[in-house]
Amino acid sequence: MWIRRGFAATLLLAWGASSAACQTNDADVIVLGGTPSGVAAAVAAARMGSSVVLLEPTAHVGGIVSNGLTNADIINRQAVAGLFHEFTQRVLEHYRSTYGPDSSQVKLSRGGYYFEPHVAENVLVDMIREQGERIRLVVRHRIREAIREGDRVVGVVMEDLDREKRPVTFHAAMFIDATYEGDLAARAGAEYRVGRESRDEHGEPLAGRLYAYFGSPELLPGSTGEADDGIQAYCFRIFVTKDPDNFVPIPKPEVYDPADYDLLVEDIRAGRVRKVRDAIQLHPMPNDKWEVNSDHITSPERGPTESLDLAEENWAYPDADYDRRDAIFRRCWNYNHGLLWFLANDPRVPPSIREEMAEYGFCRDEFADNEHRPRQMYVRQARRIVGRYVFTQNDGKPGPLGRTRVEPSSIAVVEYPWDSHGVHKYDGRHPGVREGYFYVRHAPIQVPYGVLLPRKIERLAVPVCCSASHVGYQTIRMEPVYMALGQASGVAAHLAIAQGVELHEVPNEDLQIALVEQGAVVTHYDDLPFDHPAFAALQFLGARGLNPSYQATPELKLPRKYGRAKLQRILEQMGIEWTPPDDRPDEPLRGADVAAWLDQLDWPAPDEVARPLADRPLNLSEFAQLVYAGLKASRSSTGEPRR
Repeated sequence: MWIRRGFAATLLLAWGASSAACQTNDADVIVLGGTPSGVAAAVAAARMGSSVVLLEPTAHVGGIVSNGLTNADIINRQAVAGLFHEFTQRVLEHYRSTYGPDSSQVKLSRGGYYFEPHVAENVLVDMIREQGERIRLVVRHRIREAIREGDRVVGVVMEDLDREKRPVTFHAAMFIDATYEGDLAARAGAEYRVGRESRDEHGEPLAGRLYAYFGSPELLPGSTGEADDGIQAYCFRIFVTKDPDNFVPIPKPEVYDPADYDLLVEDIRAGRVRKVRDAIQLHPMPNDKWEVNSDHITSPERGPTESLDLAEENWAYPDADYDRRDAIFRRCWNYNHGLLWFLANDPRVPPSIREEMAEYGFCRDEFADNEHRPRQMYVRQARRIVGRYVFTQNDGKPGPLGRTRVEPSSIAVVEYPWDSHGVHKYDGRHPGVREGYFYVRHAPIQVPYGVLLPRKIERLAVPVCCSASHVGYQTIRMEPVYMALGQASGVAAHLAIAQGVELHEVPNEDLQIALVEQGAVVTHYDDLPFDHPAFAALQFLGARGLNPSYQATPELKLPRKYGRAKLQRILEQMGIEWTPPDDRPDEPLRGADVAAWLDQLDWPAPDEVARPLADRPLNLSEFAQLVYAGLKASRSSTGEPRR
């Protein structure tokens, strides 16, 4: 595993001599990558009033989500809200309004979390379009160089792919790299990593070379924990249908090698693969469609030894030039396409499986400009910047409050298991596993703001190729989380411009207040509806230790001693000294009590909040609203609460 540093052009190099011939474009914020994270960043910044240019190298927005990954990777839906939740509700409304509330399409959308690729793209385009002139979407432009003045990113030089790669220069006050590859960060000179750390570097049990059964944290023989340059396998998320009116037969690939599937033949003969769903995953989607994904082996007796994942052959992808990346893309597509052809046509496959696979075809109404094939490969992991905070498996350790560590700079929550696909191809000397594959559950974890910010590079946030170890990244790398980090990046960029500061100087309180008041989750609660009137207050104070668990208990009535303990814990997290009163500990906590405590802190709650609650016993949500209102009202022009 190597630590690498990208190369940045300066204003005097690369394109300075020919810049007069290039079109110049200015904005407050430039977002590179029309991925869901990039769209979230652009929309968040624009809604706060910034002008945004969103640059995308293809002709479409939505990244892998509009190219087949339509089974939202989220288990506990309480963990991510904000713009991602808005996206899901727009998806749900599409199916309701188009097909009716009781339709099969609505049921299969599962609350808007499962959808068709073209629906995802249309929803994201609508979110962009609604911002009018505040977002300028520029497609078919890919990055050539980053422009820096000192340690500050000030511009990018793009290649216009519709005009013979003509260079076009864009300038902005802030930049957000939302690409899957981290191309802007690398070209700006940010330090980054590709590959796996050793087990010893951060003390992570799942780090380095390992063998483990799917779902188990127990390491098997051969797990050395050594670092290497390996990254997890890529594949395509293909869409298929059985609907004869929407059916496109799957043709034989232009490049097809039946030897690629010899291991699957062995699986069939051994009885591990008896039907199509034993070789690949098929997720049912609205309108008689299925999303196809690679499947995993679960034991020596169950699951395919190889599926759609093409391990090892993608290792060069993160740092490769565009031509080499295209070659890896084509190899991966031919392998994935070929596997579908193999299952339907190879004489070594039993007739029952061939007949079952032949029932599926590409979808006529998906990817119509690309022969009904996904336009993007699923790049599960590429570069990872070395940021102001490095997120690791250790962030998932239990903290003193009966949950993972409370993080006052939290901008998002991750809950998906540590989930890395295989790094090496299947090795029969290790039956039942693929090297590097692990899937291990953990409790919800708060993600610090520092993961977005490269060390030593200013005016750049990186929400996708963010700062994490290989293991830590395996819970961050889900599209719902990418959207949450994108939203945080857009908000932070706007605040940095408005306050005239660098991104790392944006106060945590300002960033979190803006996020929670947009409905974003920065603290995980199992029992807090997103539309609860105290949502923002409970989220904000939860990042300061309000509750010693994942339960918000918003209706819990508080005695004075509990309210006092909660406020003291919040203040300790903020570094504020306060000597709490110890009188009448068991009496009900009233609004007047909290108002008096806040006056001691010089955080007077506004009358419109404090007066209605003055004489009534408080529940936890009312207590949180009072404290939150007082803290907000106390904030000085520098963004700091009075201390």
